[in-house]
Amino acid sequence: MAIHLEKITATVDAYLAAYPEEREALAPLILALGKGFDFTSRRRYPAHITAGVILLDDQERVLQIHHRSLGRWLNPGGHCEPDDKSLTGTALRELAEECGIRPEDIEQVGGDESLPIQIDVHPIPASDVRAEPAHRHFDFRFAFRTGANLPTLGGREAVAHRWQPLSQLGNAVLAARLVG
Repeated sequence: MAIHLEKITATVDAYLAAYPEEREALAPLILALGKGFDFTSRRRYPAHITAGVILLDDQERVLQIHHRSLGRWLNPGGHCEPDDKSLTGTALRELAEECGIRPEDIEQVGGDESLPIQIDVHPIPASDVRAEPAHRHFDFRFAFRTGANLPTLGGREAVAHRWQPLSQLGNAVLAARLVG
């Protein structure tokens, strides 16, 4: 396991120190960490970790991709891989795979690169195609910003890309953290 549970626990502890009001929402993650459950593999159930990027452009819009199998607009991100060394590294690898954006094309929002802007716990429906039962994602989201000279979006995993105004995301807490 490349991303150690101790590092994930330290990340969650630092996040909860910054956002203590989220302790109840993160209870399933805290419980899993307390049990020592290794959920860094995408084949671990009933839950596993994912990491993603909230990427803002110079017009306060957020990059989203159309996810093939879920059929929804989401932020770039995905599952940990054995070679990933950090949650931020997972998020940046996924951004490159899904959008063709390299780490050197963007800059992190905030001072601590290991502190996510948001941790979200959400359900994932069962998939017969992928032979996966219904499960949860513990999604660590890291905020980055790009300037006006962003390269053409590409990538091999997304069906489509769009820039959504931050005000239309329907997440007031995240919006306040990004521009606050």
